[in-house]
Amino acid sequence: MSTPHYRKIELQSPADFTYLYANTVALSRQKLDLHLPPSANTSDGPDPMRERVKELVDQYINQTFTTASASISINGLDSSSSQFPFPAAFTQPTETIEYEPYDTELAARVTSLYAQLESLTTTVAQLRRDAPARAAKAYAEQLKKAIEEDEEDMDEDEDVDGEHGTENEDGDGEGEEDVPMPDANAQITTQNGPRRLRRRPSKSNSARWNLQIPLGSEHEAERWRSGEMAEVYDDALRTLLRLQGEVVPGEQVESGPDGNALSSTLGKAERADRAAEVVEKM
Repeated sequence: MSTPHYRKIELQSPADFTYLYANTVALSRQKLDLHLPPSANTSDGPDPMRERVKELVDQYINQTFTTASASISINGLDSSSSQFPFPAAFTQPTETIEYEPYDTELAARVTSLYAQLESLTTTVAQLRRDAPARAAKAYAEQLKKAIEEDEEDMDEDEDVDGEHGTENEDGDGEGEEDVPMPDANAQITTQNGPRRLRRRPSKSNSARWNLQIPLGSEHEAERWRSGEMAEVYDDALRTLLRLQGEVVPGEQVESGPDGNALSSTLGKAERADRAAEVVEKM
């Protein structure tokens, strides 16, 4: 055995060496139970003789495999290698694998959850494809609708301004309706002259106001309808124009230095008063 040219026992994996060791220990336990059977009374303590024999047998088996490991090669590994499984692999606690019985309810629940996960994944993928297009379409529709409403409001403003300008040019007050007037602060000045800002009429102000003018008593209302009140106002207006020295339509203009102005009339009255005073003093 001292010659280095002997052939070692070759094993394919450490599991082969472990199998041999475990079988040797199991056979030693069977022999021990045969010759020194354990006590049937569990309340009694361990048999000292049995424990001592078991200790000596385990020590002998361990020494035997330690001595034989020098003549064993496991997949090219010698006993001098740090990866050799003996004796460290046998002194460490062995890992035990426990198997539970197959639970059908738990398996069904896992299957249901996986199906739900697949459905949600499909829904998310579909939303990623369709949601941006739907959002863009809805935004475009809202924007188009807002632009159309603004254009309609601008057209209404232009129509109202055009009608108001036509009525002012014709000079006819007939059929004239109330038009929403802009604020005085809305007037701005440009190079070509003053220009007014046009405000967009709101829906609440778009309706025409129906003014109820109190005409006084029934007699006064009848005079307004028949035109008598209009004649009274017309005469008063002519008198004011005559006192101001302006030309009244339908009357001849007097060719005098003073005319019919109110100041001329007052001057004549003052001169006549002074002339009367002079005559009295004489």
